[in-house]
Amino acid sequence: MTPLRADIHIGDNHSEPLGRVATQAWVFNPTHGPDVIPRLHDAKVNGMAQLGMNINGIEEIGGVVYAQSWWCKAE
Repeated sequence: MTPLRADIHIGDNHSEPLGRVATQAWVFNPTHGPDVIPRLHDAKVNGMAQLGMNINGIEEIGGVVYAQSWWCKAE
């Protein structure tokens, strides 16, 4: 997969797949359009260093949820 240069946001919002409020991570879209890539639900930063962080969670694609992890590298 090609790396994506993006502004990552993390916050508590209503999660449709989970049916409750959950911490989510998403790629900020300044056009207010659909998400660029699927959001991470129940997102948690599980590792951080000087040049990046790892965020774990679950994503929903086509009604199916998958475990997912993002490595976010500082530039």
